[in-house]
Amino acid sequence: MRTALCFTLLLLFTSLSSIAGVHAEPPTDGTTILINADETWTGNHAMNGNIVIEDGATLTIEGDVTLATNNAITVQENSTLSLSGSLIGEELDSGLAVMNNTQLHLNFGDLAETGQLRVNFDQTIPDSAMFNMTIGEQTSDAAGSDHVFIDVSLNGTDLLADFYIYYAFEIQIVSIQALHSGSGGSPLLLANEINQTNGSLKWNSASFSLEVFGTLLLGGATIYGADLTCAHMCDIQSSSIIGSAPIHVSDGSNIVVNSSEILGSRTDEDIIVHDLAQITYTDNQGTGGYTDGWIRLLSQRQIQTNAANITVHQTGIGYGSSMRDDITDSNGIIDIGGSEWKRIVEWVDQNGVYHTEQGELTLTLSSGWGEFTTTVPAPHTPTAVINVPLPYIEVVSIDAEDTTAEVNKKIGAMVTVRNTGEASATVNIWCYVGDNLTETTALTTTLEPSEEKELPVSWWANTDGAQILNCRTLIPNILIPIAEDITNVEGGNSQEVGWFIGEETEDQPLIVYGILVLLIVLGSALVARKAATSRNYGDVPEFDEVDEN
Repeated sequence: MRTALCFTLLLLFTSLSSIAGVHAEPPTDGTTILINADETWTGNHAMNGNIVIEDGATLTIEGDVTLATNNAITVQENSTLSLSGSLIGEELDSGLAVMNNTQLHLNFGDLAETGQLRVNFDQTIPDSAMFNMTIGEQTSDAAGSDHVFIDVSLNGTDLLADFYIYYAFEIQIVSIQALHSGSGGSPLLLANEINQTNGSLKWNSASFSLEVFGTLLLGGATIYGADLTCAHMCDIQSSSIIGSAPIHVSDGSNIVVNSSEILGSRTDEDIIVHDLAQITYTDNQGTGGYTDGWIRLLSQRQIQTNAANITVHQTGIGYGSSMRDDITDSNGIIDIGGSEWKRIVEWVDQNGVYHTEQGELTLTLSSGWGEFTTTVPAPHTPTAVINVPLPYIEVVSIDAEDTTAEVNKKIGAMVTVRNTGEASATVNIWCYVGDNLTETTALTTTLEPSEEKELPVSWWANTDGAQILNCRTLIPNILIPIAEDITNVEGGNSQEVGWFIGEETEDQPLIVYGILVLLIVLGSALVARKAATSRNYGDVPEFDEVDEN
């Protein structure tokens, strides 16, 4: 008997433990509940509070849940929210932005023969604005007011409203009400319920938040007024998401949207795919108007290059295909995504047409060695590496023609240079002894990639002793920060050459003196001879002119 009782208590305790954390309905008192076991909600519920679906648990909502303002649902990692019912924000803040070509298609049913429509706007329209609304033969001017009245037939006739607008700022219709003297009440259409073309349904604020760090499964579901973030996996099938856009898809996450409608965005896009998140988007209806179906928005567009002071010419960048020139900083970095428009690299427009940026970058490094350049498609990633092809000039060797040489006399050498880089260059090569520039013939050459040349050089020394000739490329100032990337900065060395002062023999001074004496004697003789010749010409008598007669 005691054994049976213990067994019964054990079963009861086990059963109670298994349902710990199971609530079967949402909170109503503003508290936060943690769901740590699988549960299913059916029927209609009013929610006031927060829900956290914890690791490993699945919450299935098959009924309709109305959430109070600022409520939150959080789906943690490895947990799931499966929705086939609806999540509806208690306060829906929507507006229909209207433009010149917007049309409203209205029919309130058979209420009365005649009546009025009151069209309510989100602001008072300035007196200076042109804002006319026309239905049939009736036109009403909304300037100076936050609403207009317009006479219409309310006998079940279809009503077509057109707008004539000249105003720089967005105006939203928040509701339209049918007013009449008959029975049947005065039906009211909120902005999200208005049938329209070429307008843009806007949701100015969200009613509640839904953050998904695990998995969200929507099948035939409806979500109204959510601030929806997909930070792992969202699978949306045949569902309606109203006033819950833009859906933010975090970097590294995945969203699938199929045969669904996403209507009413707080921005100009229904879905924002961040950085390298993945999206599958097929057979869907979007907000339309000026609102894109989805965009890929990069957090930045930083490009690492291999040098500072590279000019980056940009064309066709981002949503607006902008053009710009920038220069890489001291670290060789440039960010071409200076505005949000420049960071949009893919999008599906309001008509469901896919676009991708066709941007192009031309990187140019100008220097005394020449101009190094490359043109590439603009990367569609937050960060990228683009290197400009550069030369690598190497002084391979210096072969002097002898190991000894006389001071103040030249000696020949052969300097071998080669280019193992990716670009041609025209370089000057200077030669040194130690740290001092030495006297050689000039060395200037142009080397193509993979080319090697032997350059003859003449070398003079004005001091004696053992010396080694070192030759290396002269590096332009703009290339000094990357000197080791473009040349062997230590250069090449010759073998050691012993320079000596030529010997003077004892007979050399006598020879010099003899030559000087000889020159003096010869000079004296020439002077004497010239003097004698002048005297002889002076004794010659003058001849009288001959008389030819």
